[in-house]
Amino acid sequence: MRVLVLCCFLSSLLAAGDAAPAADEVAYLPGLQKQPSFKQYSGYLSKDPPSDPVVLWLNGGPGCSSLDGLLTEHGPFLIQDDGVTLQYNDYSWNKIANMLYLESPAGVGFSYSDDKNYVTNDTEVSMNNYLALKEFFRLFPEFLKNELFLTGESYGGVYIPTLAERVMEDAGLNLQGVAVGNGLSSYELNDNALVYFSYYHGLLGGRLWASLQTFCCEGGTCNFYNNRNPNCSDDLAEVQDIVYGSGLNIYNLYAPCPGGVRERYG
Repeated sequence: MRVLVLCCFLSSLLAAGDAAPAADEVAYLPGLQKQPSFKQYSGYLSKDPPSDPVVLWLNGGPGCSSLDGLLTEHGPFLIQDDGVTLQYNDYSWNKIANMLYLESPAGVGFSYSDDKNYVTNDTEVSMNNYLALKEFFRLFPEFLKNELFLTGESYGGVYIPTLAERVMEDAGLNLQGVAVGNGLSSYELNDNALVYFSYYHGLLGGRLWASLQTFCCEGGTCNFYNNRNPNCSDDLAEVQDIVYGSGLNIYNLYAPCPGGVRERYG
């Protein structure tokens, strides 16, 4: 298995005696009018790496490339609307940390498996992520003493805690903390909360809400997760369509929606 790792280091040049592998250096970055004045290793370098923390980033999904975080969220460069031009990101995390973007699991992005077997599970993924992290520090031992933080979003709510559990047992890694944004840690909690969130934010009309209460709830408890009532399933499919198929920005409901929103609510 080969897992792609993109490294964004802070910008003072590595000394000649450091162990950064020369074969990983990126000498030219297309789309950037002015080339960086710092070294790049399958990613990017920008300030003073020797003592700043190493921050691992994992996008979620499961199945989303961590290049999303690198190129559209907090990497040193952002892709512009033309899909070709790059622009420096004033809010890049690599201004204060050595960023490590990991494509995980194998089959996501540019990561691949030699045997073409991409069936996996959370336990196996956490082990592979741990081994990838160990391999990174083998290639860049000068960062082994630095503080380590594990971060992610979405399904990172599973990736990060399961990886952290393994890293905590390794005395050779200087783990100092974890952070997860908009994390998914339980499908049951997520699916149940989605319906209440949608209703109390005005996405669901009275008819649909009343039907959900009738067919998905019993004895004062509602099950919007794995309810076997076919009428409930139909109502939940309508909720999913309103939330994910109407054109709403699910991460910012009150933001203007490019192209507008369908005028249909239950």
